[in-house]
Amino acid sequence: MLKSISILLVACLCAEPGIAEPRIGVHTMTTHGEDDLRHLSLSIWYPAQEGRSLEDVGGNAVFVGQPAYRDAAMAPGPYPLVLLSHGGLRSAADSGAWLSGRLAEEGFVVVEVNGPRPESAVDAVDEIWRRPQDVSHVLDRILRDPVWSNAVDHSRIAVAGYALGGTAALALAGGAFDTDVFASSCETNEGGPDCGWYNAHGVSLASVDAGALERTHRDPRIGTAIAIDPEYADVFLAASLRAQEADIRVIWLGAPDRGRFSTAGLPQAVIESAKRYDAFPICTPKGKHVLAEDGGVVSLCDTEPAERARIHDEIADRLGVVRGQ
Repeated sequence: MLKSISILLVACLCAEPGIAEPRIGVHTMTTHGEDDLRHLSLSIWYPAQEGRSLEDVGGNAVFVGQPAYRDAAMAPGPYPLVLLSHGGLRSAADSGAWLSGRLAEEGFVVVEVNGPRPESAVDAVDEIWRRPQDVSHVLDRILRDPVWSNAVDHSRIAVAGYALGGTAALALAGGAFDTDVFASSCETNEGGPDCGWYNAHGVSLASVDAGALERTHRDPRIGTAIAIDPEYADVFLAASLRAQEADIRVIWLGAPDRGRFSTAGLPQAVIESAKRYDAFPICTPKGKHVLAEDGGVVSLCDTEPAERARIHDEIADRLGVVRGQ
């Protein structure tokens, strides 16, 4: 068990020290064109040198947003690049804004990849392999974009993900899926958080596109992969993770039953006081009531704001993005 990953991204990507009184800039981009596999919305976060309009990104009736300056001029780079895939199947766009903002403060360009919400439980089964595919496709777009390609250091690229995004991060680092294990994941009481949803709609994970799932998702351009509380962690073949050249790290929120994943031999850290949903943003005062009225997952807002803010600090600390480390 790893005691701490407090200098992880700084050590692996060698980010430049944060600028004095940092401003956070944000720009939104969408993928479009004949070569786009899916319609994706990208929130690109970066160190900014002058402000324009300040807005709260990712804020809604349930979650508090992250302040950032819309389309502010970028501070001189280039910067290490972090591709962020945050949340589960039905997460709102920009759920990782709080983490993107912190990374941008510390001298990273962060691209949060917001994929389309599955239209049905049937469509959702294939998200386990579509997520890493989306991230690789976004990396293609960033590296050939005339502006963003010059803003990032092509030799310092990482992927970070939470929940199903964490699963994608492991796949992008070279983790290979055991299709049979995934197909039976919802047959036990220890299944993933969406198993109740799948079961209620009569959908079996065995309907996954096995060929697409088993195809390698390794992206050799990515040197570091950080998985925060990854879903379906036990469906990875442990040998496939041990064999990779990428620097792979895992952060657990609480102490879940890791099952077969414990044999992977990867550096792992546990934030014992955290709960499964504490990597989501801080909830608004009415967040829990809104979720209850809309039939949402009320436990998303079980943690008090001050405590979730503290856990966010600890997650950021484990990622090495706290100023001064």
